[in-house]
Amino acid sequence: MAGREDIDDRAIHSAERAGLRRLWRRVVFAWRWIRMPNEVGKPLTLEPRSVRFLLLIVLGNLVALVLLGIALRQAVTMSTAERPMRRELVPVPAAQPSPTPDPTPTPLGSGGAIAFTLTRNGNTDIYALDQRTSRLVRLTNHESVDRSPTWSPDGDYIAFASNRADNWDIYLLDLVSGALIRLTHHPGFDANPSWSPDGQWIAFESYREGNLDVYVIGTGGKQLRPMTTNPAPDYAPAWAPNSDALVFTSLRDGNKDICFRLLSDGYEVMNLTQSRDLSEDAPAWSGDGSWLAYVSGPQGHTSVHVAAFDWDTLSADQARTEFFGTGSAPAWAPDGENLIYTHERAGRSHAVAASMTGWALFHEVYAAEGLLDDLAWSESPLSSRVLARAQDAEPDTPLSSYMEVVQPTPVDGVPHELVPLPGVNVREGTPLLSDQVNDSFNALRRRVAEKAGWDYLGGMGSALLPLDYVPPTGQSRKSWHLCGRAFALNQEPYERDEPMIELVREDVGNSLYWRVFVRTAVQDGSMGEPLRERPWDLTARHEGGRAEVDGGTLKESVPSGYYVDFTALAHEYGWERTPAEWRWRHFWPDIRWWEFRKTGGLTWWDCMLEVFEPEEVESAFGPIPGRAE
Repeated sequence: MAGREDIDDRAIHSAERAGLRRLWRRVVFAWRWIRMPNEVGKPLTLEPRSVRFLLLIVLGNLVALVLLGIALRQAVTMSTAERPMRRELVPVPAAQPSPTPDPTPTPLGSGGAIAFTLTRNGNTDIYALDQRTSRLVRLTNHESVDRSPTWSPDGDYIAFASNRADNWDIYLLDLVSGALIRLTHHPGFDANPSWSPDGQWIAFESYREGNLDVYVIGTGGKQLRPMTTNPAPDYAPAWAPNSDALVFTSLRDGNKDICFRLLSDGYEVMNLTQSRDLSEDAPAWSGDGSWLAYVSGPQGHTSVHVAAFDWDTLSADQARTEFFGTGSAPAWAPDGENLIYTHERAGRSHAVAASMTGWALFHEVYAAEGLLDDLAWSESPLSSRVLARAQDAEPDTPLSSYMEVVQPTPVDGVPHELVPLPGVNVREGTPLLSDQVNDSFNALRRRVAEKAGWDYLGGMGSALLPLDYVPPTGQSRKSWHLCGRAFALNQEPYERDEPMIELVREDVGNSLYWRVFVRTAVQDGSMGEPLRERPWDLTARHEGGRAEVDGGTLKESVPSGYYVDFTALAHEYGWERTPAEWRWRHFWPDIRWWEFRKTGGLTWWDCMLEVFEPEEVESAFGPIPGRAE
């Protein structure tokens, strides 16, 4: 503080010297004004009136100089007194998720409303959280999938993707009147709309002629134009704030990257991220165009990043990239000061708001049991008419996608039965599952047949296995197949020359998982959607070389056609995939992409005691932990 006071004193002295110089100039001016031009060089003779006038000028300037010095000292003193003490910045820990799915108000952001996709009870619709009233409302209510909302600049409309007409198209919802307008009518796949800031255009991804590209269309449904034409998938477009540029996700360089195209510059596309080992996806511009948010990381384990964008060089400044946390679907607040994204934890989805100006300032905005995705933030709050109409559209009692009918627990014997699976054939074991999970399997089977157009689960690798089952070498005998809570998919469709199954490798932490995609029986766009990943080719290991060491390799390109995400459907019904074992690269049984189980939070021993007598279990596996002799 002493150094600062010295600077203030020097400033005061400097001001005083400047005042003296001004006083001297005024005296000289007065002297010259009094002195007549024709008397230059002659002795000066002053009249009494002139002397009095000169003295008045000198005294007036002295008084002004004194007052100026006093005022400067008081100003510096007040500034020093009002200056706050310097404080160390203490990080604020992230808020813990709330135990209930009810929305909570957030201190971050600039109000308005947040729209998003939410899957509940097997149905996916568009919802909005009004920041002014903290009310959650349902904007669409249809048995088909409605997803990927984007706001019009005035907040009166929402564009979204839906397959409600047995085909994926872009729709516009008038929030004031409730009217629904179908914007695209192509038989292919249209999805992921993004509304231009000037309100004139909507960019979207479209699968046409076997290729996934970015298109733009006028909000009146005319002037359709392709923005990309690369053979590799280009998708997930996002507008720049000036409506003259787009960013999107692309696999054109063999890996997921964020690419940029200036609309006024022909078809030139620039790769902004250029990462070979990571996948970048879901780009989103800040309101002023100075920041670009996206997700980055290994497939299946991504986090949210924000990079500064340089409009002079049209590039993302990787040196000014910030990490925000594990999550996906980033979206900006209208004021650009906050970012919102989704995060999954312990089977729940959370919408998390993060501050761009504070360190570790996070706040949970909303949490739900279902899958939450596709966030979009508008500065306009929902009108009272929208709130009233949406409330009326919300069903009183949510309907479950299936009902698990469990037989009453008998007085004697095992608690639950092993129930046959009607019409199911298995290659190994018996087509039986526990009474606790058989209905969810049957519902999943029907759903897959409906979505894919063929009954994939009608023939499986295995279901219930006998107690004396001998697993492959090195694997544990304590399989969930023994207690009727696991099944194995049929591998034959994957091994065909033209496979009906594609596998995407996902490294999550230290574990490796497989995402299973089922090719649809009908390839006209009425079922499934195009792939956005390069699948892993397990069969390439038999060709030798590097693929033999790595246990396979990525396919050279993304397969064309339409697919259903089996892993996501199974998750909706509580069936979870099984991680690969450590020898998967050279021992086929350890790959385990075909294994799904539904443990229900039980231990393996508890699962066994649900369907077997304790003596049977101990006879096969030894003493049961914690059971009294």
